Amino acid sequence: MKELIGKGVSGGIAIGKLHFHKSNFLDIPEYEIDNVDSEMLRYREGMEQAKLQLKKIYDDVCERLTEKESVIFQTHIMILEDSKFVSLVETAISKKHNAESAVLKASLKLADMFRELDDEYFRARANDIIDAAHILLQILQQKHESTEEINESEPVIVAAADLLPSDTISFKEESLLGFVTNDGSQDSHTSILARTMGVPSVIQIHEPLAVFNGKVAVIDGHLGKVIIEPDKNTMALYHAKRERYRKQKQQLQKQYGLVSETKNKQYVRLSADIGRIEDIDKAKANDAEGIGIFRTEMLFMCRESCPDEAEQFETYKSVIKAFPGKDVVICTANGGSGKGMDYLDIPHEKNPALGFKGIRISLENREFFRTQLRALYKASVYGKLSVLLPMISSLDEIEYVKREIEDIKSELKLQGHKYNENVRLGVMVETPAAALISDEICKMVDFIMIGTNNLIQYTLAMDRENQKLVDFYRPYHPAIRRLVKITIDNAHKNGKWVSVCGELVGNKHVINVLLALRADEFVLRPDNILKVKAAVRDADTSDPYKILKNVF
Repeated sequence: MKELIGKGVSGGIAIGKLHFHKSNFLDIPEYEIDNVDSEMLRYREGMEQAKLQLKKIYDDVCERLTEKESVIFQTHIMILEDSKFVSLVETAISKKHNAESAVLKASLKLADMFRELDDEYFRARANDIIDAAHILLQILQQKHESTEEINESEPVIVAAADLLPSDTISFKEESLLGFVTNDGSQDSHTSILARTMGVPSVIQIHEPLAVFNGKVAVIDGHLGKVIIEPDKNTMALYHAKRERYRKQKQQLQKQYGLVSETKNKQYVRLSADIGRIEDIDKAKANDAEGIGIFRTEMLFMCRESCPDEAEQFETYKSVIKAFPGKDVVICTANGGSGKGMDYLDIPHEKNPALGFKGIRISLENREFFRTQLRALYKASVYGKLSVLLPMISSLDEIEYVKREIEDIKSELKLQGHKYNENVRLGVMVETPAAALISDEICKMVDFIMIGTNNLIQYTLAMDRENQKLVDFYRPYHPAIRRLVKITIDNAHKNGKWVSVCGELVGNKHVINVLLALRADEFVLRPDNILKVKAAVRDADTSDPYKILKNVF
């Protein structure tokens, strides 16, 4: 028996044989061509065929899953049409490189650019570039691979170095138990598809998987664990665990529509943490009571120019209108070095987490910030908008923003634009500095949100993405608990609403502590909302001292 540890990205238990899937993406011939014009024509004809094939995949996925997941393959069409991609390919062909090698090199170059970005979501888009190119390369090489046949009598766990979205969707569901890969990310479209299909998936296994081809394995999508050739006791344990998980999923669905309150009737609002318009449906499907934070940096990243006021307005309006009568919190752009916002003067930094990011960029790029504020206030007439400021560390920053907002409101009035007079202003407390002056901050704003991911990172001086620090990373460190308590106490002393977001909020023990501290709202990834609601409804906070006495 051998145990492999990775990262679970789609929950559940799978038990079965491993089937290793080998990609031939890099196995591309490279040679000098004689006729540039005919090669360019071959590339362009292949491009049109690839777009037709992606449209067919889109239609097939619409039938199997939903249109939301199918949009992935519309994105792939946009990648093939991207001016930078086309320019790289055609320049290489004009230099007498064959079309296949030109497409391969262009896709690898663009993918590497995305992998260098600071944001995990955009790093995950590198695989979409590779996937779109893979479809085109198959056509140029006259290979018509579609659904991989798995020659096994029983369903299998598919193992691979990495899986592209088109790989993931190509396997027949009746032949599939789960996925396990060496590479991948939480936000990749492959992981998203695995979650949508309800298939357990573990990524970032650091041992070659090909050597385990044909062996019986267990994958635990909750713990990010893969067990090769489990013994009898382990197998029995996981059969029981799989059945327990199936029943838990059924129970979680029963939480939909129930009030998020403890046994002693303490209410806490459960809202969604999203970064894309496409996540709105997921938030609703998981019974979100509103949008606790819409992270706007996704709108600004990886593009040649800043979105104008009209484009921003339409995006903010869509989010606000999706939750009529409910609170929608929109965070101003939290950009920074490595986030693909090259149209702003953002220097390359060795340590972007401690550099020019968040509100600092907005304050240094006044017109950029004013455009966003104008779009937000114009959209505010469509519902209950709150504006959240990221990475605040001083009172001067809040004063500056408040003056800008008053100026924007006066400007809109003069121009005859309507806006909601009741837009709330909030601050993200995500540094020890902000937590320690939260008493003064609360006097200047309408609400605060504690961003636990960054608060942990900055308090412990540890990059949470650094795998070398895994054994040192302590999200429940006493210093974190004290800073959270100080912040909540200061907010309530000043009569202000407190939201808490970040991965810490998904832990059952931490939920009880936050409830005992009387946090007003938990802001969660949509797929965690029903699980946390069940934990809230199972909690009893009638004696908060009993809960807190061993914590502080």
